Amino acid sequence: MASAPSKNHEQPQGERSRILRIGVILGGKIVEERLLRQRQDVTIGQSAKNTFSVPVSGLPRRWTLFAVRNGRYFLTFANNMDGRVSDGSGVRTLIALKQSGAKRRGHTWVVPLNESARGKIVVGEMTLLFQFVTEPPRQPRPHLPASVRGTFTDRLDPMLSIIMAISLLIHFSIGLFAYQRDRVIKKRTTRIFNETFQRPTVAAQDIQLTPPTEKADKKADKGDKDSKKKEKKAAAKKSPDKGKKGKGDKGKSDQPPGRSAEERAQLEEDARRYAENLLADAFGDRGVGGGSSDRDPRNDLGQAIEDIKRSGAQVEIGGGSRRGTRGDGSSQIGTGKGPQVEGPGGSTTKTEAKTREKVPRTRVKVGGGRSDDDTTLSPDAVLRKIRTAYMNGLKRCHKDLLKRDPSSGGTVGLKFTVGPSGRVVRVKAKGFDPGGDRCIERRAKSWRFGIPKDEDGEPTDAGFQVSLVLQAE
Repeated sequence: MASAPSKNHEQPQGERSRILRIGVILGGKIVEERLLRQRQDVTIGQSAKNTFSVPVSGLPRRWTLFAVRNGRYFLTFANNMDGRVSDGSGVRTLIALKQSGAKRRGHTWVVPLNESARGKIVVGEMTLLFQFVTEPPRQPRPHLPASVRGTFTDRLDPMLSIIMAISLLIHFSIGLFAYQRDRVIKKRTTRIFNETFQRPTVAAQDIQLTPPTEKADKKADKGDKDSKKKEKKAAAKKSPDKGKKGKGDKGKSDQPPGRSAEERAQLEEDARRYAENLLADAFGDRGVGGGSSDRDPRNDLGQAIEDIKRSGAQVEIGGGSRRGTRGDGSSQIGTGKGPQVEGPGGSTTKTEAKTREKVPRTRVKVGGGRSDDDTTLSPDAVLRKIRTAYMNGLKRCHKDLLKRDPSSGGTVGLKFTVGPSGRVVRVKAKGFDPGGDRCIERRAKSWRFGIPKDEDGEPTDAGFQVSLVLQAE
């Protein structure tokens, strides 16, 4: 009777499940041991995502060694694996299992395992031991006793807490004071403004809004007609020539002369175009200089008059107001003798003057544009700007060469760099005449194009190469 309670005490309260225990041995030492409480596939290989990551040359990257099917484990081995398996009744090698007991699936062999099985698998330098054991009870997480853990307030430093509280109080007080002071200053400023600048007020009773009627509109139109008639009568009384109109005056209007709407629109358009010309580039075809600058020391009145003569326009000295001239009073171009001025080298004869005036006309061709950088400023845009805005400046340089040598002409290679602001920052011209190259370089330094931008949309430098052909007509 006394032994019965002891037997009941020794019996387990409940049957525990059998789980798989696996250990990995490398170089004669166990490097990893694990209890698999959940039944799931067990993989080995060189990848870190496997259940057991083993860097052995004979293993593939991922190999499912133990597969779970319907809650039961199956051992899967290949031909390059060696070992033995015991199912509780006897020990059999993998070679013997291949002959009987294992099922072949392609290049692999599958053997079912019961809950009393154990064994060893050898692959190269790795040895894997496995067995089914009774699941041990889970160990609870260790906790410190309450007397050791303490409370949240015990973790705070008293001195640090006091300093933090004082700092928060001071900052909050400063912010509240600044807020109240700002409100007081705003109210005071508003009051001073209202006292200084009083807005006019209009009483509602002083405003009378009456809708317009047809009678009022007719009265207003009649008043306008009467006022116009009175103005016409007053103008007729003041005019001394009234009643003396002949037959030729019947078609004339009695209204004072003035500009029509079309004339005013044309004047506004001319004024706008003149303003654009003033703001345009001094070296462009729309500029005031028409391709040349008044600040250029090489500009002279004789050359300007010669250009006007070629255009077929009529020129009068004195502005057409019949004012006198300094010469013999003649208004014909080139007929006045003018003052005879002699330079340091002697006087100039008429033959030499005619020879200087006979300067061949120039023709400049722009082509061969090429960009050295990949920017938003294309070579076509640069060539188009040179042909339209800066062509007169290039012709001016060639004219200066033709004055010295009427047969001068050739090709000029022009290299220049457009900066981030759109202006030319560096320029180099190489052609048939050093003087012409310097003149073209001076002109090109004042050129301006669109702002070049890179792939990120940032302003950058852009280099271009242009070929200029200067010919005399």
